[in-house]
Amino acid sequence: MKILIVDDEEKSRYLLARLFLGSGHAVGEAADGKKALEMLEKEAYDLVISDILMPVMDGYALCRELRSSERLRETPFVFLTATYVDEKDERFARRLGADRFYRKPFDPRTFVREIDLLLEEIREGKQRRPGTAADEKEILTLYNERLINKLEEKLVALENEIAERKRAEEKARAALEENAVLLREVHHRVKNNMQLVSSLINLSSRGLKDPAALDILRQIRLRIRSISMIHEKLMKSGDLVRVDFADFLDDMSIHFFQFYKADPDRIGLKLEVEPVMLPVGLAVPCALIAGELMSNALKHAFPAGRRGKILIGLKRLERGEFLLRISDDGVGFPETADIRKMDTLGMTILNALVGQIGGRLEILRDGGSDFRIVFASRPS
Repeated sequence: MKILIVDDEEKSRYLLARLFLGSGHAVGEAADGKKALEMLEKEAYDLVISDILMPVMDGYALCRELRSSERLRETPFVFLTATYVDEKDERFARRLGADRFYRKPFDPRTFVREIDLLLEEIREGKQRRPGTAADEKEILTLYNERLINKLEEKLVALENEIAERKRAEEKARAALEENAVLLREVHHRVKNNMQLVSSLINLSSRGLKDPAALDILRQIRLRIRSISMIHEKLMKSGDLVRVDFADFLDDMSIHFFQFYKADPDRIGLKLEVEPVMLPVGLAVPCALIAGELMSNALKHAFPAGRRGKILIGLKRLERGEFLLRISDDGVGFPETADIRKMDTLGMTILNALVGQIGGRLEILRDGGSDFRIVFASRPS
């Protein structure tokens, strides 16, 4: 039998794959619900085993998509989760059409045996296929409720844990290794909470018809993603308090081009960045500044198929200062426009962030738009 394993944690996918390969099954792997759907459209699977909390598309949304599909609705679906473990979570999973609901940790041999039994019962027609709820509004309401509930639980748990670990830190300041573990865990949890907030915003945007409102929510999700990327890099790096900002700008530019579906053959990208390590207190606002300017360029600089190039620059200056530069050779702003006084959300956020880092903003308009921010490594 062919089983598709869906989990954003590579270690979890690996362990499950080894389990079922050892039991004679073929296995496919996907890191999120969207990738899983793409795989299911290309080839048939006898069973889907999915986590719930994942980026891009979570397990609940994947189950809904399968049960709504004429071709895929009969595919057996099993949840295996360490986060959504309440009875209400299981009841909602059943309402969506899940065949089984398991919680981590689990006994491997028992789990494999029960999955084999489920497949045999479905094959022989003994397993009654779960029905799906017809009331879409009710499903969305329940989905929203579970997301909010889980977010509140995680935030409370995170606050309690941080408070507890701070007390422990005061008793053992010399324990540098313990501090490193603490910081990595905090960055990991912040990243996960950002993903939860982004999922909630994405859910809230469904059904909206107002393009302006949808665009605002898209911009909020991009800002959340920028913050999440900073904490992800901190979590994975050896230096848990400083970010390689040149490396971040490289990854951010790729993400923004993909998000806006920009054609790289029409809009070029050039990075002129020097290795610069920024403390997290500077890295987050600088990431948001770069994101605002990158969004502005991709949205407005090249209308109606216009070709051009975006430049991202980062370099050291004298006296411990840095220059962050985002420029384009697009249509630019009208000569009569006072950009700093534009009453737009993006410009308001940009000015506030530049002020937060004690920076100086210079805007040049010679053949496009050229934003230059000079700031110190330690804001005065």
